[in-house]
Order: sequence, then structure tokens, then C-alpha cells
Amino acid sequence: MAISMKKIAEIDTVILKNLLENGRKNFTLIAKECHVSKDIVWKHYIRMKKAGIIVGATIEFNYLRFGYNGIANLLINVESQYINEVLERLSKIPDVETCRQYNSPYNIITIAKLKSLRDLERAKELVSQKNPINEIKTLLWIDVKNSPENILKTFENKTEKVDEKSSQADPGTYSNAIKLDEIDMQIVEKLTKNGRASFRKIAQEIGISTDTVARRYQKLIENKFIKVSIQINPTTLGYQALVTFLIEITNHDKNRIIVEKLSKIPRVSYIATIAGAYDLRVVALVKDLKEIFAINEEIEKVPFIKRIETSLRSPRVWPVPRQYMSTL
Repeated sequence: MAISMKKIAEIDTVILKNLLENGRKNFTLIAKECHVSKDIVWKHYIRMKKAGIIVGATIEFNYLRFGYNGIANLLINVESQYINEVLERLSKIPDVETCRQYNSPYNIITIAKLKSLRDLERAKELVSQKNPINEIKTLLWIDVKNSPENILKTFENKTEKVDEKSSQADPGTYSNAIKLDEIDMQIVEKLTKNGRASFRKIAQEIGISTDTVARRYQKLIENKFIKVSIQINPTTLGYQALVTFLIEITNHDKNRIIVEKLSKIPRVSYIATIAGAYDLRVVALVKDLKEIFAINEEIEKVPFIKRIETSLRSPRVWPVPRQYMSTL
């Protein structure tokens, strides 16, 4: 039975927020924030696992750091009678994730992971082969603002002000000196399946020391290769849909400020800056139509918004494994 947001305790919301921000955060630190004992935090955590609210833990993934040139959305229009057939075929293409969309001229959306720009053309060719597709539109991701904990923010919260100077700050560059080896990749794979797996267990499965796992994990975190997050089942908290807002803006010099303003809107957890027919892809989890309208109204309040296109999908485990982590 679904448990609505109104029925979970305030401490549960704090625990979820902390573990969505950092899936391996020490329960002692969370307990201090809640002004309770570590045992109480642990009991609430176990209760939410048993209730099916917390369903796992995984990693967010910085694709640029792992040698990918980028991510692209392929928006696909296919005649309705062929949707299931096309989805089945697309599910077999490596590095391409696919799902159905509603309330959009593009009834299928795919996310293609690109080692090179040639991979984009290859992905489009594979998508088109033997599939009765009418149209494909490409959106190439540039940067991402990923804040899964923001789904817990309600519209009763006051909107935070955005510091325009900090919004324009240089995001920095990554050192090319950091190289990963097979052991690092094995640790990443283990954490993809269970982001909260103990270092001792990972060490035993790989055949190395616990200290080695801990050091290498710290390297991955500090150099922004990965970020650990718990996963929740949105439907147990009353969320009914995942909504995507494709946005065109009028002033690209204000892109970072616009992203920061959009990221403060309740329920908005994912923003990608993109190149193509649109400039921004904003994703939110919502509980009803009222919240869709509320988010749309908040987006319209942000300066330099020219056009908004909305589509819906069924909610699933959030965040998904290897979701693109923040690069903004």
C-alpha cells in the first residue's frame, strides 16, 4: 500500500533527503541533524526499506570523466500500433535506454551514451533499422544539474534566492592525471548494483584489501567520477508521474542563472542544458495535475523563457542507476 508524503514522519523526510544527497552518509551525522540517537535513525531507515520506500542504492555517474563524449536524447515519433514492437527492438541496443512518453508528439524517448560523436549517428541508424519511425529529433546534453533530494521539497517552502555571481562561477576543469584501472571499474560496478555495500564485502568479492577499496572510493568521489545515492520507489510516496519540460530560452548568456532558478522549484530534480531544438531539459516528479500546473507556472516566472513543451512518463525507481551526476 502506498504511503503518502503526509503519513511519513518529518524525521523520515530528513533521512531521505540526506541519503539522496549522499547515499553513504553516516547515520550519526544524520542523527545530529535530527536531534535524535543513531538507533532511532536506523529504525526509521529500516522501516522505510520494509515499506518499499527505499528500494536500493546506486551511483550517479560522470560520463565525461569515464571517457564518454556526451549523452543525447533521441525523441522519436512512431505510429501508435508499432510502439511496443519498437520499444522491444530498441531495448536490445547497447548504451541506449528507452521508455515511452505521453502527451508529446514524440511518443518514445531514448538516452544514448556516446563515446564519440560518430556514436550518435550510429545510434540513430540502429534506432531507424527495421523500425517504422516517422521522425527523430536529437538533443545533445552539455551539462547537468542533478538534485534528486529536491523531490521532497514542497510548494509551501519559500523559493530560495539565487546569487547571480555564484551562478556565473566557473565550474572548473578536471585533471587528466587521474586514470582508472580495472580494480577501480570493478568497484564502480559493485557500487552501481549496491551503493551502500560495505567496503569489506566489496574487497572480499574483488580479492583486495578493505583499505584499498576505501582509498579508491575516496579517489572516485573527490575527483567527481561518481556520487552515491539511495533509490526510492516514487509511487510509495504518492508520486504519479515523471514530467519533462523542454524549454527554449531567449538569452543564452543567462543560461547558468536560469538553471539555478529552475533548480529551486519544488519537485524539480534534474536539469540538463542541451543543444538542439531546445536549450534545457527539466525533469520533475509530481503527485497530481495540480503540481504539474504549479511547476509550469513557476517556470514561466523565470526570465528569458521563450517556449515550454511538456511530456509525461510513468515514474520508476529514482534515481536510476548511473544517472548523469551534476556537472554544473
